[in-house]
Amino acid sequence: MKTVILSLFILLLVIGCQKDIAIGYLNVANALYSPDSLVVKAKLDEEEDAYQIKHKIPWQSNAMDGVEGTLPICFQIWNINGEQPEIMNQFTIKPTGVIELPCNHTVPNGRYVLSVKIGNKDHDYTIDSAFTVIVE
Repeated sequence: MKTVILSLFILLLVIGCQKDIAIGYLNVANALYSPDSLVVKAKLDEEEDAYQIKHKIPWQSNAMDGVEGTLPICFQIWNINGEQPEIMNQFTIKPTGVIELPCNHTVPNGRYVLSVKIGNKDHDYTIDSAFTVIVE
């Protein structure tokens, strides 16, 4: 009986000392934006959008839903249909996955499809075509 207990103790000690075990988990199987697109004005109207201009309220998506995992979870805009850095740098993403574009942006009219990278300490995944911003 003592050898069985000693064997179990040694087995648990060996398993507990492995350094290649990933810490936590990250599940993005159900990750999505709802709605998955946002229509943004290329230029704000001084009368119609006076409040947004005065308070510099950015254009924002909803937070990304369906992400589960060990905190902290980080979000990063990974790609915007191959756009130039000066366009990519205007888009930001918050710690909750909210995508943001400033009200005074200079992004030209067009359709911008964003891919988002989600990660934590030991895991990361990229969600291709996660969100679309339409600038009119």
